[in-house]
Amino acid sequence: MRVLMTQVLYLAPLFWFMELSQNIAWHWMNDDWGWHYPTSPYHWFSFASMILWAGCVGLLWTLHYFFFYPRKVKVWTRVVIGTVVCWLGEWFGGYLAANVFNYPLQVWPGSPLIYVHYAALFFWVSNVIVYHLVTVNVVDLTPTYDAPPEPGAARAQVA
Repeated sequence: MRVLMTQVLYLAPLFWFMELSQNIAWHWMNDDWGWHYPTSPYHWFSFASMILWAGCVGLLWTLHYFFFYPRKVKVWTRVVIGTVVCWLGEWFGGYLAANVFNYPLQVWPGSPLIYVHYAALFFWVSNVIVYHLVTVNVVDLTPTYDAPPEPGAARAQVA
């Protein structure tokens, strides 16, 4: 849990700034914001989306800790799976915020999915790559004492 909390503390704000820059880049390319925040006074960014980014970090950590790391999944497979799971998570988070909590976070104008657009897959690829680079290649946040036990490791220690 220490590793997860560390990741949330520094990666959630990093992802929030990446989201902000991605929406600015979208605006430069299309003369309109890619996604809006109806409840935010700024409409093109919201501090409330930090909650979704903390959830995103938790989701990526969970995938890494329980699925990718123990199975030694290759990097590009991690990127594809992480991208699809996070993209679906964005839609699910937007749906829950709007329909369960009556507090719509993000809305993509013109998207048939309302809370996410197919173009967001590109942004999610970059987010998952950054997560992998920062947590696995730059600062290994899966030290051996936090890693899931290897199969047969208990037998090897007893012998």
